[in-house]
Amino acid sequence: MKLQVAVTDLSQCRKDLTIEVPAEEVKAEFEKAYDAYARYAKVPGFRPGRTPRGVVKQRFAKEVKDEVIGNLLPHALEHAITDHKLRIVGDPRINDISVNEGETMKFNVIVEVLPEFELKEYKGLKLTKRVARVTDEDVENVLERFRQSASEFVPVEDRPSQDGDFVSVNLVGKYVEPQEEEDLKSDDVQIEIGSENVQPEFNENLRGVSANDVREFRVVYPEDFTSKGLAGKTLDFTATVVAVRKKETPELNDEFAQDFGDYESIQQLRDKVRESLLSNSETRAEARLRDELVEQVLKDYDFEVPLALVEPQAAERTREFAYMLMRSGVPQQTIKDINWEERMDEARSHAARDVRAALVISRIGEAENIEISREDVDAEIERIAHANGEPVEQLKARLTKDESLSSIENRLRYQKALDAVVSHAEVTVEEFIEGQNEDRTPVGGEIAVEDESRGESKSAEQS
Repeated sequence: MKLQVAVTDLSQCRKDLTIEVPAEEVKAEFEKAYDAYARYAKVPGFRPGRTPRGVVKQRFAKEVKDEVIGNLLPHALEHAITDHKLRIVGDPRINDISVNEGETMKFNVIVEVLPEFELKEYKGLKLTKRVARVTDEDVENVLERFRQSASEFVPVEDRPSQDGDFVSVNLVGKYVEPQEEEDLKSDDVQIEIGSENVQPEFNENLRGVSANDVREFRVVYPEDFTSKGLAGKTLDFTATVVAVRKKETPELNDEFAQDFGDYESIQQLRDKVRESLLSNSETRAEARLRDELVEQVLKDYDFEVPLALVEPQAAERTREFAYMLMRSGVPQQTIKDINWEERMDEARSHAARDVRAALVISRIGEAENIEISREDVDAEIERIAHANGEPVEQLKARLTKDESLSSIENRLRYQKALDAVVSHAEVTVEEFIEGQNEDRTPVGGEIAVEDESRGESKSAEQS
């Protein structure tokens, strides 16, 4: 198809195309449409295939013109994009279509394209891999959480409640200041007597109670109380004791390890916890290293990115934020009161950075001749299936149906490109203790290494 195409740069990512289709091609397309209508159109007074051309032109002028546009425009646009090597993203915006029989067809299209940019030097970056040291205290803290999670609440029947006991009560609260129409009611509320997280009035009035006791007391909540619904309010409570229980926690011994899992001794469990923490620390260090890498690479780029790529990501970020608030139990009114336009603007800024990073890392992948094989994709599917406890073939079928295999391939290509940059970098390893040495002073000195950390980090094994 012979075309005349004028390309005007509106920005780095937006092009204005004015496309003209020669009159002879337009005429030929009109003739084809007329012939088709003459053969198949049902016109009163004429047998099928016998309708005169003049009648067809008169009765079906609009339909014929629409068909001509529908046939010529997509082909003309495709040719224009191919001939000018435009890497478009999103849907073209078509304006000002002008078509008449025997005349040149003209139309205007605005498209978004991937930006052209020069790939900067990415080899020889100086990176720091900060690895959190796993201490004996870290291991013991995990074991203590395991121990607490295995605790049992045993009824106390031979004495009244005391500090450290857990008292379950049915509560009815009447608002004193300000007065509310409805009482506050809550059943089977468990309160740890003597806990710093419990209002003093509850500790004082529920110490020394037994099952079926009833206590009445007033609570004045401070203005800065964590629950906004109670902050600054005064309530008269009636608490009916349902049960008094004490918490019995098992000892950390071989028996505990055997009950906890497939371990012969507490030392074996302790070793497994340390192994898991070390793996976790390595995973986080790898993630931080790649974050630092991307930041260093991107500091030399500030090109425009297409809105067609930014907007969907920004919308998805904003939706995820809203879902997170709902899952966290944030009141609907509070969610409605959020300035969502500001949230979208913030999301656009983050999305633009992510798109820019993807484009730059993709170019690095091309420079490094990175390819993703079928075996790479299959291995990743197997890894995901194993992590989710899903049969491999079932996951592969679902991903194929959803057309999601390409996203896995793109992610693997991105990861391999990052690995290539790391392999060319000068990486310094720093060991630190979480919560300490925030000035980034290394613990135990620094170790300079070359070609550090190839390949994707494995997820930490769960104990």
